[in-house]
Amino acid sequence: MNGRFLFGMVAIVPAMFLVQTTGSSAVAVINFDRVVAEAPGGRDAIAKLNTFSNEQRTALEKKQKEAQDMQDRLLAQDRVLSEAARAQLIRDLDAAQTSLQTMGEEAQKKILQMEQDLLRPVQLKAENAVRGYAVEHSLKIILDASTLRDGLAYVHDTADITSEIIRRTAMNLDNPASEDKLAQSPIGRIRMNRPWAEIRIARTGSASSEADDSLFSAKRQAE
Repeated sequence: MNGRFLFGMVAIVPAMFLVQTTGSSAVAVINFDRVVAEAPGGRDAIAKLNTFSNEQRTALEKKQKEAQDMQDRLLAQDRVLSEAARAQLIRDLDAAQTSLQTMGEEAQKKILQMEQDLLRPVQLKAENAVRGYAVEHSLKIILDASTLRDGLAYVHDTADITSEIIRRTAMNLDNPASEDKLAQSPIGRIRMNRPWAEIRIARTGSASSEADDSLFSAKRQAE
């Protein structure tokens, strides 16, 4: 609790300082994830990313189970398997683990490419809308509520500009600015929460060192 309160104060102190020194509010809050999700094209892009991510995660979990079953069989039947059967099972296990790693890497690359093709254009337009609003209203800081979350202890309704940025982003999509202007935007990179990109490959095999030692021993004997 103390840690979250301290983080909130760290985020708010610069804003308080600006208000005191300028005599007016120079800080606003935006939920950038909501802006991208509700902007035209954003919702569909995120839906496609989530669908693909879920499909790949299911395929990886299936392959992971296949590899785990092979390893469990190798450990359980080590003493009764023939040398030829043990060697073949080890080769199959190695192939499954290699395939799992390759699948994960290819899925990650595809997700990054889909994000670049589908979502990045919306993000750029949203960033451009934020820049325009900041310039018009002489804002010095715009805090992202989707990143800070509990770090924001209090936000007045008038300080939340999310709905306005959604409106401006939609207008910008209908009447897009040149890509050169977007690329020259002084707004820093805005970090997004990206659940579709969190595809992780679990380590195949038992967590116990005894099981790992047994598998290593079985491989040594088969070589």
